[in-house]
Amino acid sequence: MGTPKVDYGEYGICEECENKNTDNNWCLQCNSQRFQQNFGNWTSGNKDLDEIIQELQSNCTTTHSFVEWIPYSKFEDIKYIDKGGFGKIYSANWKEGLIYRWNIHRKKMERIGNYRVALKSLNDSQNITNEFLNEFKNNLKCQQGASSTIILCCGITQDPETKNYMFVMPFMEGGNLRKFLKSKFSKLTWKDKLNNLLWISSGLHHMHDESLSKPVDETGISKDGKQKVFGVIPYIAPKVLSGDDNYSKASDIYGFAMIMFELLTGIPPFYNIPHDKDLALNIYIMKRCWDAKSDQGPTAKKLWNDFCNYKSNIEYEAKESELWKQIEECNRLNSTNPVDTNNTNSSTSYEIHPSAIYTSRGFNFKNLPKPKNLNENDDENINELITEDCLITEEFSTEIP
Repeated sequence: MGTPKVDYGEYGICEECENKNTDNNWCLQCNSQRFQQNFGNWTSGNKDLDEIIQELQSNCTTTHSFVEWIPYSKFEDIKYIDKGGFGKIYSANWKEGLIYRWNIHRKKMERIGNYRVALKSLNDSQNITNEFLNEFKNNLKCQQGASSTIILCCGITQDPETKNYMFVMPFMEGGNLRKFLKSKFSKLTWKDKLNNLLWISSGLHHMHDESLSKPVDETGISKDGKQKVFGVIPYIAPKVLSGDDNYSKASDIYGFAMIMFELLTGIPPFYNIPHDKDLALNIYIMKRCWDAKSDQGPTAKKLWNDFCNYKSNIEYEAKESELWKQIEECNRLNSTNPVDTNNTNSSTSYEIHPSAIYTSRGFNFKNLPKPKNLNENDDENINELITEDCLITEEFSTEIP
């Protein structure tokens, strides 16, 4: 009889326990035990947060499926970058860097060393709430299985002065979407733009598959205990603006549509007007002229499939496709309407209104009516619709801290 074949699985066999590896140079059984043996050597200072980190480390199937508690002293060259609606952002060098494998000969975890990270502090997070913990768990759930399309959370640390907790994430050299487009838009091909939209829609599709509704970072919206909405007004769906308590996948699609507009044009939505109660009303009116039924819009999976097809049309020059014809027309218009030649870094030239605020804020629009569909046979004039709806403007109540 011949020697039976050994099933090495996709990632080979662990040299120590001889079970199948669950990732490149990674054994769940062995590494989870090593993490567990180290539980007594660290603490975040919060029992609930410790338990979440420990649970992830006990089920570490890949190098991206867990986070660490990282003492603040492990970071150097910490520099302030910017502030958002929920806290401040810093860059730093993580001297040790990410764990990437167990060294069987040296009997220790090996790290990549000198890893540049972003430290995202959270205002008033000294006392962690259940809402924060749930948000943390949801973010970690999102990144499992979609590490290539969602920015990873590497760990948690704490500012020793403010005592605020901070997310540790890879530093994105290009900055946020707006800074990236400002410096790179003129160099982006249609294939580049579609590829970016493909990746974004893929990440959104994964989140929806996990039954999570979490808008993209720049369009993040959430509610505190008082049911106040947080976010960036141009990206928030009318249904949310009108006070619907249930965030949905459809509201994520609305936010994605605004990101798609900005990525394709290089111009932020509603950049030239104040982001206030009047804009919220205008968005509501605009949506009333569309379809307010959430089931009439595309799903994240449908968008992802569409962008896959669009990318193929570009790569294989499918000149008979509708997309190719539209791109050719856009290129023709661009050639006959040249952009600002004095702007050497970007194909877009615009000035953002001083009251157009693209960081998350808290607000509460009261008395904004619920979105509804206009009947196809409705003879109501759009101007009359706008006049009627604008009557409620004085009834708005806006809270912006």
